[in-house]
Amino acid sequence: MDRNLIIDGKRIYLRPYSGQDIEDHVAILSDWNVTKWLSNTVPYPYTKADGEKFLERDKIDFEEGNTIHFAIMEKETDRHMGGIKIFSLKNSETEVGYWMGQDFWGKGYGTEVLDITIEWIKLAGNVNMVFAITANDNKGSRRILEKVGFVHKGSPPAEHAKCGHGVACSEYYVLPLIKRENNE
Repeated sequence: MDRNLIIDGKRIYLRPYSGQDIEDHVAILSDWNVTKWLSNTVPYPYTKADGEKFLERDKIDFEEGNTIHFAIMEKETDRHMGGIKIFSLKNSETEVGYWMGQDFWGKGYGTEVLDITIEWIKLAGNVNMVFAITANDNKGSRRILEKVGFVHKGSPPAEHAKCGHGVACSEYYVLPLIKRENNE
């Protein structure tokens, strides 16, 4: 995977994480209002050591083409806004998860992030279906998923209910992909 990859959107762009993201990444995930919606594998409080460990693991995963994280960047200010995780491009199904700092909530950025990520996934791998799992109470995330075209399918199947939140990750969303050719 190319560490110089940029996925361009209208108001945002996605790029691989780097060392320059550490402070903003830690600040965003140190906010309980953000972290409470994420898997219990994301520690709280989130420390600089947690961020450094994340960046080390991310670099290996990215190079191997396994789990891929992108930093979400605001074009106008070049501010780090959050991140998105693509669990794998090597399987026919993959999960996406995302987080953003509260400054960016309710402004349509989440929808744009998912839109450009889904288009990239269509071109980048063997994925035929993308899914996401969220909490019933996470109304913002549920709205974003539905705007992008994900369909609510109820509770996650056992093979996908691995986040550790149990009932907090009670809502399963699916988006079948219609593959596009690179030249379209």
